[in-house]
Amino acid sequence: MVTPMTRAALLCLCLTACAQFPELDAVHDPNAVTPALLPTEDLAATLPQINAADPLAARTASLRARAAALRNR
Repeated sequence: MVTPMTRAALLCLCLTACAQFPELDAVHDPNAVTPALLPTEDLAATLPQINAADPLAARTASLRARAAALRNR
């Protein structure tokens, strides 16, 4: 048996699924240039090599890579 709260949640979900978003529709440009996709090997080569045996070193390497990426923005 479906509870009244579940019915209300489903009703809200169904109503929002039919909503239109004019702000997003106005931004859509069919002639827009999309970024090129890169091969997985090229993306994997840019990742830092992390030793999974040492979780602290892995976290440190991840944070340093993230900081470098933010600096290069």
